[in-house]
Amino acid sequence: MDVEEQARPVRGFRFAGVSAGLKAVFGKEDLGLIVAEQAVAAAGVFTTNQVKAAPVMLAEERLRAGRLRAVVANSGSANCFTGKAGMKLALDSCAAVAKEISCPPESVAPCSTGVIGHLYDLGKYRAGVRMAAASLSSDGLGSFARAIMTTDTVPKLASTTLRFAGADVTLAGVAKGAGMIAPRMATMLAFIVTDANLTPAFIRRALLGALPESFNAVTIDGDMSTNDSLLMLASGAAGHRRPSARELTGLEHAVAAIAGSLARQLVFDGEGATRLVAIEVRGARSSADAAKIARQIANSPLVKTAFFGCDPNVGRIVAAAGAAGVDLEPHRLGLAIGGVKVADRGMILTQALAAAAAAMGRREFTVRLDLRLGKAGANVVTSDLSLEYVRINAEYMT
Repeated sequence: MDVEEQARPVRGFRFAGVSAGLKAVFGKEDLGLIVAEQAVAAAGVFTTNQVKAAPVMLAEERLRAGRLRAVVANSGSANCFTGKAGMKLALDSCAAVAKEISCPPESVAPCSTGVIGHLYDLGKYRAGVRMAAASLSSDGLGSFARAIMTTDTVPKLASTTLRFAGADVTLAGVAKGAGMIAPRMATMLAFIVTDANLTPAFIRRALLGALPESFNAVTIDGDMSTNDSLLMLASGAAGHRRPSARELTGLEHAVAAIAGSLARQLVFDGEGATRLVAIEVRGARSSADAAKIARQIANSPLVKTAFFGCDPNVGRIVAAAGAAGVDLEPHRLGLAIGGVKVADRGMILTQALAAAAAAMGRREFTVRLDLRLGKAGANVVTSDLSLEYVRINAEYMT
């Protein structure tokens, strides 16, 4: 399915992104709104971190009803680890949105991203909500995407149109994230909207089905955020007939394609990243074993610094695989980097290392490890670990 990395209008929704003064950098967009013309079907998936931000807990609670009128998201402050004051702030923030668009506060879901342990200025937030409500537009999804950025350098956008139940249906998504990205919901916020007429149960099923090959299959630094949120809303404005089971499956594939595009864009824009590396583990006894090994390789600082230096360091990769807690037979292992076989039957092919180093100079390449123990496999997409990543995170609070 063709997915474009750009925003598209989606019938039934309006969007806005404004500067409310919540970020330290003056003039940067930092508050975004998604508003439906009426309450619409919605579902979400959230961080599995045991330290959850107040907006995460409140959004989870409100999505149990399966319907939302609006989503409000801010950058600059995560509103996490902020106690009762943080929950009151999240509630007051939703109330400010509800007042401007004339809906019950319970129909508004909040999301926040930024520094943990700090509250944002509610007065500035309310003023930003007023500005955002006044500037809502069907073409405003790009502004919304910029408003949720933190250390991101570019907004992440994805959209597609497909024929569904006799009508043309659009899906559009945005995401933010460049650090604290790890499997099992990777700091990430993502939002998908569609004009299809869907039930909350179907939306949740589609999101859960999309996660294994998208947001749960990427890692930048192995650190899980406290604020990860993936929300999807469906307006039903496309006016199609009742879909068949086959058509619903096609729409699930479209959701997965949008999520997959956004997830790859997160890794491309990883903090200080210069490489996108696909880790493929094959020949495992089980997919769980393969996933453990793939994640161990993808998160290894030694492996990731080797990626940055275009160093085909076979020893670091196989050592990471051996540390994953999975039974291996080293004499069976085969390894290819950038399509160049650099190890076979437990031995390094030294004559191939120069070609592998050249392949690692590309913006994207693949590391493929064959265990030769079974038929299962797993994929994880990661980035390299550069000097710039250290600088960004050493100075994040200051």
